[in-house]
Amino acid sequence: MNYLNHFESDKTVEACIAGAGDFGRGVLRQARQMKRLSARIAIDINPERAAQAFKHAGVDDSDIMVCHSRDEAENAWSQGFFIATAAFDTVQTLPFDILVESTGIPDVGARYAESAILAGKHVGIATKETESVVGPYLTRLAQQHGVLFTPLDGDQPSLLIGLLTWAETLGFEIISAGKSSEYDFIWDESKNIVTCNGTEYDAADMAALWTLDNTDARSTIESRRDALSAIPQISVPDLCEMVNVANATGLQPDLPEFHAMVLRTIEVPTLLDTQAHGGMLQGNRRLEVFNCLRRPDELSFAGGVFVVVRCEDPHVWQLLRDKGHVLSQSGDSAMVYLPRHLLGLEAPISLLDVVLNGLTSGGGQATTPRFDLTARATQAIAAGQLLEMKGHHRHIEGLRPEIHPANALAGSANVPFYLLPGANVIRDIEAGQPITLADVELPASKLKELRLKQDELFAGQAS
Repeated sequence: MNYLNHFESDKTVEACIAGAGDFGRGVLRQARQMKRLSARIAIDINPERAAQAFKHAGVDDSDIMVCHSRDEAENAWSQGFFIATAAFDTVQTLPFDILVESTGIPDVGARYAESAILAGKHVGIATKETESVVGPYLTRLAQQHGVLFTPLDGDQPSLLIGLLTWAETLGFEIISAGKSSEYDFIWDESKNIVTCNGTEYDAADMAALWTLDNTDARSTIESRRDALSAIPQISVPDLCEMVNVANATGLQPDLPEFHAMVLRTIEVPTLLDTQAHGGMLQGNRRLEVFNCLRRPDELSFAGGVFVVVRCEDPHVWQLLRDKGHVLSQSGDSAMVYLPRHLLGLEAPISLLDVVLNGLTSGGGQATTPRFDLTARATQAIAAGQLLEMKGHHRHIEGLRPEIHPANALAGSANVPFYLLPGANVIRDIEAGQPITLADVELPASKLKELRLKQDELFAGQAS
């Protein structure tokens, strides 16, 4: 596809960036290099941080104004300033086209997205935590108000949906699809260590486990998992992204906690095939995450996305294997992949598509609450404890993520993971127990309010 022909309108898309972290800064930087995108508004809880993000994007300090009220913002806009502010309310009346919600804070994401939609603005969502709880509701709310709610290229859900729908358009049989975990497992055979996210782990057994057993590949994978058990092999963000893909596409996980195997890139189509073809999966159209095992001199797959398809014509696929494409050991399946995600640097493609072409990067009207990201205790949790969201990966200590069929927030239902931050534990929870409404008292929040509206809107439709 020729992207220069894809966006033929002469209109300049005006974006408002909420969240001046890595993703938001990427959009601000890229907008400075593009003809069809402008981003003159940045929001951060610390408005000086928003102003600093503009400076990093190459905006002169004299062209930036920190605004604390709507009047200040409207005056600054009319004078051509770049506007830094602390809250969406300050700028929601300005004439921008689309909000980029990249705060990474689940409740803030819900508030900003709803406010933008009600103000007649499109919304591009990078706060996957919000989308995992109320994405289907915000998608329908946007449609009701004549705007669009979309995931953004640069994040894996949008890139995976794009790759998956490309494969479906071509008529491929989809066996599995997913992403690699955020950090590769890098094996240094001279030191017998595996490094992941800057931490070194003993890997004395890896030499014997580097190559799959030709007769029983699954046994090699199980041994690798045990040998590298000190390294976290699944994370909340990975499953959070996959639940958003599940709700947009209808693909489903093979296991609630995923297989999360440690695989070399060349092994993906062998193991992420059905059991009848020597793989691990119970059926087709499965979502999965794997941990990329590689040597230091091999290309990274960190955060990339893939689709595994059935090889229908042996002659054609043998030709493609000879050209270096990745096929399974048997030749029955092949992997097509994008080994990158560029965060805010490539998000503008989605922004232009929404505003200029009226197209989303997600599931659109097909997006329904099929699955929920939920939590299971990995340790005993005493009554009276407050559950806190921590760190870059938005995890909650003592909880592991799982994906289960969606249920309304009532009775003894499992609680969506990102409704749990700030919840008070009201009875003792044993290790291994799922976290249900009977276990916690949820705080009042915009996210909870919208989730209840989603449950009402889709009553009886969740699968």
